[in-house]
Amino acid sequence: MITALSALYPPERSAAGRIFRPVIDPRYYLRALYLLLIFPRGVAYFVFFVTAFAFGGALAWTFVGFGVLFLAMYISLRLGDLEALLVGAVSGTPVRRPPQRLEGVTSLRQKVWARVIDPTTWTGLLYLLLQFPIGIAAMVTMVATFSVAGSLLGAPLIVLATDEQINLGPFTPDTPAEALALVPLGAVAWVVALHVAGVASTLHTGWARLMLGSRARRRPPADPPATRTLEPPPFNPPTATEAPPSEALPEAAEARAHAPPAAPDDYPELAELTLREREVLLLLARGLSNAEIAEVCFISEGTVKTHVKRILSKLDLHDRTQVVVFAYEYGLVEPGMRPAGLRARSDPVSSRLG
Repeated sequence: MITALSALYPPERSAAGRIFRPVIDPRYYLRALYLLLIFPRGVAYFVFFVTAFAFGGALAWTFVGFGVLFLAMYISLRLGDLEALLVGAVSGTPVRRPPQRLEGVTSLRQKVWARVIDPTTWTGLLYLLLQFPIGIAAMVTMVATFSVAGSLLGAPLIVLATDEQINLGPFTPDTPAEALALVPLGAVAWVVALHVAGVASTLHTGWARLMLGSRARRRPPADPPATRTLEPPPFNPPTATEAPPSEALPEAAEARAHAPPAAPDDYPELAELTLREREVLLLLARGLSNAEIAEVCFISEGTVKTHVKRILSKLDLHDRTQVVVFAYEYGLVEPGMRPAGLRARSDPVSSRLG
């Protein structure tokens, strides 16, 4: 947030430039318009989701209610994409959405459950619902500041057109000439209003990135390569033409492409794991969070949680700590290895899972 505010007022710009730049910069007017439009969108979001979840919750025991809840969650994801695009257009910096692709789920019930356990679903839904109160505050702030500034700037015209006095306490101009004294004050108020719009927009952008953006600390490139089809056991070495699911772990991708995977006879406990589960196991052992694994594999965080649960069940482990111990015992990771994505060269140890 501090970085965003410093970018709004770059230190290399002169004091006069930092003060008066908003007057000639169209982005500040765009930000003010964006803040005004939060309110109508927030009302629409609030009404839709309250109605959908009330109706779906009341009929959750039926197929109709179940379908309504799933449809509402799906729409929330698409609306989150739309909001991320709007925020990126206003701020000038794209908001990277977390991966939302489901994997290994076929039935509607499984899809709903994968969305339910995905934190991205709830952070996005909370963001959409809070657009209503945030929109009220933004609209009141923008209308109040720009109305005052506009009234002061147009005071001479107001007096001339209405032939009425402008009551400002001790100073009450009743002629256009006297009202001209209010124009400089209106110019100052206009500059202040634009600064308020810029700061409020920056704060809202930070909030949007927190709720709608990826939760991974280390992110892959903006346009990751297409994901490859993962086949279940037996262990099949990937071909050189296969594209890795992401470039966030170049050493793991290179190792998978050039080294044969471990044979089931060498690791009998791993024979029951699918290729994707073995990949998630390696990433777990190297200290990546669920959000970071989702970015690497380009799947939703809920899908990662499902894979982790299956890994623990198949390997008869209880938590992630035991996964790390298991990986050390089998030599899948070595002491001193840094988290994946931070190494500059290929690590042959990552090839042991294929």
